[in-house]
Amino acid sequence: MDLSLIIHSTIFLSFLMAIGLLIRPWRFRNVVLAIFIAELGYLTLFIYMLHTKLILQYPGYFLILLPIEMSIGPLLYLYVLSFIKNKQKLYYYDILNFIPMMIVVIIMIPFGFVSVDEKRELVRMFLLQEDYKFIQILVSAIAAVVLPIFYISLSIWQIWFRRPSENLAYQPLIFLITLLIIWLFLGIVGIAGSVTLSETLLALDSIIISLIVIGFYLISIRYPYLMQFGTIPPKKKKYAKSYLDKVDQKGIDRQLRIIMEEEKLFCDEDLSLGRLSEALQLTKTQLSQFLNTYHEKNFNNFVNGYRIEEAKKMLLDEPDRQIISIAFAVGFNSYSAFHATFKKMTGITPADYRRSIDQERL
Repeated sequence: MDLSLIIHSTIFLSFLMAIGLLIRPWRFRNVVLAIFIAELGYLTLFIYMLHTKLILQYPGYFLILLPIEMSIGPLLYLYVLSFIKNKQKLYYYDILNFIPMMIVVIIMIPFGFVSVDEKRELVRMFLLQEDYKFIQILVSAIAAVVLPIFYISLSIWQIWFRRPSENLAYQPLIFLITLLIIWLFLGIVGIAGSVTLSETLLALDSIIISLIVIGFYLISIRYPYLMQFGTIPPKKKKYAKSYLDKVDQKGIDRQLRIIMEEEKLFCDEDLSLGRLSEALQLTKTQLSQFLNTYHEKNFNNFVNGYRIEEAKKMLLDEPDRQIISIAFAVGFNSYSAFHATFKKMTGITPADYRRSIDQERL
């Protein structure tokens, strides 16, 4: 089989995975992972262009490389923190991690306005002329090696020394993140290969990256909730369809609590009894019986209870946010459903609840 066909297919697959994450409900973890995978896909594409010398024909791709190299390490670190520390949004101090990228973007802006021939000459000068070899090595070392390795090290430290204690999905999750780290590391090796433009090194790197991408995709298909919510089935055996006597109910409840309280799966408006039972590897009947016997609630009341509690927190913490925005953020697909459920569970409307909070603050 043609090597270029395999590489093109894996590049397409990586961008397809990124798009697939973005079309789901927007959660911090999904967006970070989508951008990270897209950038890994770009590194894979760039390595192929180095291998085939296509970069000399399309020099514009070279200008995008440095900002991506500067940002990909921080993105990996943020993704790891979203699991280890349940990080759910970008804070102002997180911008510090992207300062090198912003500096590079500012420096690179003037080069974006030069002609294609001038860009081509700049790339040829940077990659091929011996007089600029020191600058090439210095820039490659800082952008493609030092910063990514620094954030890879931070991520590994978080994984091994600050890992959560109860999440049953932790080991498979570590395997998945390890694939991401290997993918990034191979990208570093490939970009470092630009110093010598070793065709053998670049070709081998492209093949291994292709295998990593395929493996990553297969794992994401096998465990659809793993990348986005950090959950997998707590057991890998099937139970009787309508009995709970063989089910570790405490283990199920512990995993269910992680899914709902830490991962906030209830914010997914597409969450259903079937999808939740699949994440726990129970049948729908088993999960329904479990919720009724263990929590004395049906599925809708169980999930909506979490949604209303989260809405109450948001009404308290975000006084300027529109109520309809909160309704969608906690998983309701319409304001009317949110309004009716909120009033049913609290006895007052969301607007009245917010007014009561405002009165208490006065």
